[in-house]
Amino acid sequence: MSDLNESLSTALAAVDPSPAPVEATMLAGRKIRNRRRAGLLAAVVAVVVAAVVGVPAFGHDAALPPAPVTGHTRVTVNPPGPHAPAGLIASGLIGSAPWTISVVAPDSNNCVFEGTGTSYEACNEVLLRPSAADPIGFEGMNLGDANQSFVSFGQVWKGVVSARVELSDGTALTLRPAVVDGLSFMAFAVPAHLPVDSVITYSRTGEIATAIPFTGANGFPIFGLWLRPGQAPPPRVTGTFGSGTVVTAYLGPWGTYVDLGSDGSDLIPLIKEPGTSVLGASGSVVFGSAAESVSYVTITRKDGRALRAEPTAVGPQRFWAVPLSQPEQAGAHWTAYDRDGKAVASGSVS
Repeated sequence: MSDLNESLSTALAAVDPSPAPVEATMLAGRKIRNRRRAGLLAAVVAVVVAAVVGVPAFGHDAALPPAPVTGHTRVTVNPPGPHAPAGLIASGLIGSAPWTISVVAPDSNNCVFEGTGTSYEACNEVLLRPSAADPIGFEGMNLGDANQSFVSFGQVWKGVVSARVELSDGTALTLRPAVVDGLSFMAFAVPAHLPVDSVITYSRTGEIATAIPFTGANGFPIFGLWLRPGQAPPPRVTGTFGSGTVVTAYLGPWGTYVDLGSDGSDLIPLIKEPGTSVLGASGSVVFGSAAESVSYVTITRKDGRALRAEPTAVGPQRFWAVPLSQPEQAGAHWTAYDRDGKAVASGSVS
């Protein structure tokens, strides 16, 4: 998880004659941050999930096309019944294996998620606050079972009365909000070999929004972008960029994700289409974006040594990246030049 946490350390920057056109958000912490444009609750949480053995972040899985479905696995989800334990969000089956997930005191510093066969995992994060634009604040965990299954859970916007999860084998799951301490939650679980095609949220009057998840190499569904009814999803584009390093960008109906490790080890979601900016870094790579007018970017370390990066187009966006260790990032700055060698933008790396 340390690689992913390091990705958060680089501030976003854009120094341009016009207001900065770039805004990006980095994945943080132990849980998987599946949403974009997300607000946060002022709480520190610790999470416990059924049968957790090892809990990698979603960001630790490179995006690949959904794995082919082999055979049929029964997947179910049930809302809490009238005599359910306090805090239960949902329960169900994956094959014949049961799973449950509960929340305790979600609006306090003692908030925890728990299930059967639990094991604790420390967390320095806060729960994501849903909104009309992001109706479910999905986060997730590896259940650590023999089938390599995952649970997605999160707070639900007040206008959501149900959600439909569509799986690649045709299975459809109906989710209902469970209210704990005045906050609504939803959860579902799936095996790794069964990709999630979409999640559709509904109000009392109709459809609110649809999320088409970004699927990790091991099957983790990552929910980033919610599409309004009738909104055309962005096309799926994958490409690599970098000077002296290899970085991968994934564009699609989930939004934009950049993998600094090119194997899913440093996966970062971007909020807006970038202009010219440094967007983020890991402990060994700095990456950014470039407008059409930019021919190249130089990154100058504090000791005066300069690196040159050539922007590469991935779909409608242009990115650049250079290898730069964390100590070298301190005090470094960047400058973007047009085709005539004129500086058109600059800023700090860290």
